Amino acid sequence: MTTRSQPLRIGVIDTGVNPWHPHVRGEVRGRRVFLAPDGRVCEDDDFRDLVGHGTAVAGILRQGLPAAELYVVRVFAENLVCYPSLVARGLLRAAAEGCRVINLSLGMAPGPGAEVLQAACEAVIEAGILLVAAGHPQQPGLLPASLPEVIGVLADEQLEPGTIKVNRDQPCSHSACGWPRELRGLPSGANLWGNSFACARVTLDFALKMGAV
Repeated sequence: MTTRSQPLRIGVIDTGVNPWHPHVRGEVRGRRVFLAPDGRVCEDDDFRDLVGHGTAVAGILRQGLPAAELYVVRVFAENLVCYPSLVARGLLRAAAEGCRVINLSLGMAPGPGAEVLQAACEAVIEAGILLVAAGHPQQPGLLPASLPEVIGVLADEQLEPGTIKVNRDQPCSHSACGWPRELRGLPSGANLWGNSFACARVTLDFALKMGAV
């Protein structure tokens, strides 16, 4: 008996995603994870991107895998405030929604709440899900990129889009081009650049190797 192949579902934990952006159009679902005034971690359906960062990340993923399903978890407010507990909840939500690989184009310095984030990463990895996170060359202990079994990524301005460099002797084992997709009418030098978009390119590379089933 043959089974019908299913689209790959990729988790994007970020500032949200604009599903109507021309780089993103396609299957997008998601949640927002946020702190209520009383300190509780809550969820709702508002995964709008008020910043643009997560949309640029999603655009890279969609370019290489147009049929992939994107499951977005918005963990940042408009002022880019976030906490380890929100990322941890986002990871567990993306895992529960069937994501096979999760992109974390974000990083947090070790501190209060780090143990919660580490526990969530360990649980998700144990479930067989691949985590890819942005590192920083001046912050080798950045979380979650520095955690065991998490694929840490740095941007390399010498690399072309689609080229991935691997050095497993380094804290961040993977490097990639740090440019997002070009925007019409905007010079490339005026666009975003950095480890976040290198992270998305490595996530895409792993997702392509996973295939569509």
